[in-house]
Formats: sequence, structure tokens, C-alpha cells
Amino acid sequence: MSSAANGLTVDLQGALDADHLGDVGIPAGPELLAFTNAVELGRDDIDATRTTLAAVIGDAAAIEAAAIIAIFNGLVRVADGTGIRLDDGVFAASVAERETLRINRFTGAANSVDVQPAASQPAAVHELFG
Repeated sequence: MSSAANGLTVDLQGALDADHLGDVGIPAGPELLAFTNAVELGRDDIDATRTTLAAVIGDAAAIEAAAIIAIFNGLVRVADGTGIRLDDGVFAASVAERETLRINRFTGAANSVDVQPAASQPAAVHELFG
């Protein structure tokens, strides 16, 4: 994990809890969580949380945070829409994390949650779209 590579101990459960407002073990964690939750939940305080975040990490970094939120939303929608399942390595390596973080309850998990890792190669992109 990148947090371990950077010497950080991150509270992933806190990061996934929309009501969690405190530190999760990353720099500017409370401000990043507040902004991310505001955007993800479509709350009325998006501008205020973005302003607070920018005051802590700077305008350029706040723009990067907004871009990352957008990128993840787009990637998840594409993955869900095409039915992409977790590859075998990620599936096997993430069993405990998916259970702890309750990721298997997400809609897109239906593409992988009941699939056991297999030795077969994933389909090529052109095969996915017939």
C-alpha cells in the first residue's frame, strides 16, 4: 500500500465513514475527508470544505484533490458499466480488506464477490465490446 511505503498508518475505516471528521493518519486528513464527503454526498457545503482544504494544502493541491475525486468516480462507473471484475491477484490479496471495509456490499462488487480466483487470463478489451 502507498501509505505503508510513505511510513503512514492510515485508518481506512475512518476514511470510509461519512460521519468521521477526525484524523485518519494522512496530512490534512480531516479537511480532505470533509471535502470528499461533501462532494460524494452532494452536500451544500462543497464550497466551504473546498475553501478550508485549499487554506490548508494550497489551491493547486485542492484542485488535484477535486480531480482525483472525479477520476475515481469516472473509473468506478466505467468498471461497473463494463462488468470488470477484480483480477485474481487483487481478489486474493484483498479478502480481509474487502471484508473489514465492507466493500463487498458496494453495487460493483457483484462483478467479483462470488467469483473465486481463476487461472484464466482476463478478456482483451476488444473481446469485452464484441
